[in-house]
Amino acid sequence: MEIRKASVQGFCFGVAITVKKAEEAIASRGDVTTLGHVVHNPQMVESLASRGLKNAHSVDDVDAGALFVRAHGLPVDVFEKAKEKKLEIIDATCPMVTKIHVQAEKLKGDGYKIVVIGDPNHPEVKGTLSHVPGAWCIQSPQDVERLPRSSRVGVVVQSTWSGEGFTEIVRALSAKYYEVRAVNTICTDTHNRQNEALRLAKDVEVMVVVGGKTSANTKHLADLSESHGARAYHIEGPDELQPDWFKDVEVAGLMSGASTPGWLVDKVQARMEELAASA
Repeated sequence: MEIRKASVQGFCFGVAITVKKAEEAIASRGDVTTLGHVVHNPQMVESLASRGLKNAHSVDDVDAGALFVRAHGLPVDVFEKAKEKKLEIIDATCPMVTKIHVQAEKLKGDGYKIVVIGDPNHPEVKGTLSHVPGAWCIQSPQDVERLPRSSRVGVVVQSTWSGEGFTEIVRALSAKYYEVRAVNTICTDTHNRQNEALRLAKDVEVMVVVGGKTSANTKHLADLSESHGARAYHIEGPDELQPDWFKDVEVAGLMSGASTPGWLVDKVQARMEELAASA
């Protein structure tokens, strides 16, 4: 069985920066707490926790030390409360996420009603919505039908959203509203990985996508691969691979989400090669 790897693997630059900052903070300060997982990858979460990174449910539970802001960012009110408690804030928000906040605030300042395309329960989107109170959050063209009327809408999108999904929703918004100003804030890394999924899916029978089950960008890669002809499996590690997935398969694809370390992708590849050799 031939294994074709995507040309983009391992951490995206935003996650790489966040992980490095977390490691440095643990080593230099010791008492460091994050709200929620630093990145959506269980192996990295476990690794950082084993070195001393604490995890709290709310800023109310953090009384001392440093508050580490993960790649997805945090809502404005959480930042304000942390400052009131005089916590040291280590802000590792991905620059691409910060860009979304800036774009949304600018559109609102220019008089547009803000539409955020994304999952309202995703931490990144919660942070974005906090910067533009009153914004609408939608996930599909069908959601557009339920939106109130407005003359001008300004659109930003979750950094890890599907490019195809973004285009479909903007098309629906353009059919309903007189003026639509849409800023494509899907990050470059997400765009590149999705293009790789499209490229590989045409030529492979099976696609293995490695990443945390809570990772939105990994899920989108698996869905994209599936919708373009490949049988896709979203896994978190090599132990999940099943021999029957590769029975009579001549070409398999391998790619990863933005929060997946390169060494984990290598382990998955090694296990796929073992299964292919024993088939």
